[in-house]
Amino acid sequence: MARLVADAGGSPFIDIFDIEIGDRIAERVLEGTRECRELVALLTPWSVERNRVWAEIAAACALGKRLVGVTYGVTIEDIEKNHGGMAFLGATNLVALDDFDGYISQLAQRIRLESE
Repeated sequence: MARLVADAGGSPFIDIFDIEIGDRIAERVLEGTRECRELVALLTPWSVERNRVWAEIAAACALGKRLVGVTYGVTIEDIEKNHGGMAFLGATNLVALDDFDGYISQLAQRIRLESE
């Protein structure tokens, strides 16, 4: 996913690659969220169990960022039932991982228009 974002002209921030040893994780994630235009959150049965994922989503919403939830192995109904995810994701047009190319096409177009 990060490669596709980069190929479209974006600059992905991946916590395991962009946070160095000794960095304060929460500060770096919040800094990355402030600097981004869009947050892409991969929503899997495992990621929706992580508090950090919900904190990143909440920060993006609070900062008025575009939020792109990408589902894999989980539905919005599952997320709502088990985590109350509709609070942040209800107004968002989610995309299944199999349809991620459609998001990439739209992202590339937004980046192109911004650079003109």
